[in-house]
Amino acid sequence: MGAGRIDCYLDIASFFSYIAFSDLLPNLDTLAAHGIEVEFHPTFIGGIVSITGNQPPWNNARKGRYLTQDSRRAARRVSQGGIAFPKDFMAMATTVSPLRALHYIKRNFPAPTFLSAMYYLNHRFWTPPHANLTVDAVLEAVLLDATETPGGGPRLFTREDVARIMEGREGMKEALKATTARAIELGAFGAPWLWVVNDKGEGAPFFGSDRFNHIYEHLGVPYQDVALLPPSSKL
Repeated sequence: MGAGRIDCYLDIASFFSYIAFSDLLPNLDTLAAHGIEVEFHPTFIGGIVSITGNQPPWNNARKGRYLTQDSRRAARRVSQGGIAFPKDFMAMATTVSPLRALHYIKRNFPAPTFLSAMYYLNHRFWTPPHANLTVDAVLEAVLLDATETPGGGPRLFTREDVARIMEGREGMKEALKATTARAIELGAFGAPWLWVVNDKGEGAPFFGSDRFNHIYEHLGVPYQDVALLPPSSKL
């Protein structure tokens, strides 16, 4: 038995899901060295919000103004300073199709390919010029362009691969419904939703992209928390 597990339920259309993903991705090897398994689950936040009766933050003007500022701070912390909310966000936010595509990729391609594809789709959704992945032609073009990192590298998929993904995503309807239902079963009211189990088998929920100190505390792994430093001496 490993030392613990993190199940991360996230949606492309959730800004803080991208932040959480960007935080976890470079730490996967270190977590694995501690015996912590991490799995990412494409999940439809629209289904979670609808079923739980939650309200999007922009429905509250004060919360919306605050998150506009806070999202920039969060992005800079994980070196994603170039990302921003699309102006036509509402038209792009029903991400069922790309989420099903990610489920197909997760099931039929190596794990590193799935992680790179998830990273690339998030990058294209949140970085100007924003790609509307709900449009089949756009999703197909983005998958054809997808590389190991947003900055470049080998292509992830051949044209034949992309054709299989576009066709195969239709068979992932139940897979997406299942991960969304599982997140709700674990208490989710939004995304990212993280369910964390330590080496004692104790599970605990965590919401958002800024709870990793609490997550690592629950897992019992060493981590460096925020520390206030004294003023530096002036020479």
